[in-house]
Amino acid sequence: MENSQTLSVDRTQTYRALVDACIRHESKAQRALYDMLAPMCMGVCLRYAGTVVVAEDLLQEGFVKVFEKIATLRDPEKIRPWAYQIMVNVSVQYLRKKEMVVVAEGVEDVPVSVDFSPFAMEDIVLAIGQLPPTQRMVFNLCEVEGYNHDEVAQMMRCSNVSVRVNLCRAKKHLKELLNNR
Repeated sequence: MENSQTLSVDRTQTYRALVDACIRHESKAQRALYDMLAPMCMGVCLRYAGTVVVAEDLLQEGFVKVFEKIATLRDPEKIRPWAYQIMVNVSVQYLRKKEMVVVAEGVEDVPVSVDFSPFAMEDIVLAIGQLPPTQRMVFNLCEVEGYNHDEVAQMMRCSNVSVRVNLCRAKKHLKELLNNR
């Protein structure tokens, strides 16, 4: 029991020291934080961007925001989910700004289920990357990030119906992509 408490205290102190050093703009601390978070953050950006080049741009923009806003982080132990959320927000803003969000109204609101169990994670990620930008964003926000339709509609500045239609289309498209592999 002592060992896990010691690890928790050490991790808290390490995160606190790292965040404090980043607030002071210490480049070694910024590099250490980048090295610690970049793999996770790149995964987020790739899921939304669809290409490595765009994902790298989003990652860079996301880390600029992380370092600009790090002084607002109240609990250094929450650095991972905090940075993760920044990457999601940067990615969604990028897609909205590039007008890659297509509002879809329609009646395709029949739930579609996709059984991912027979597929390798690599195939699933590649298939998600092949979805059109709006479908990819809606799928990620709803199915990966866990946002509800109302929250996604607000982020995308569209209707709840549009979110449901895009999610339905994304699942159908994903099912086709995976079954054709």
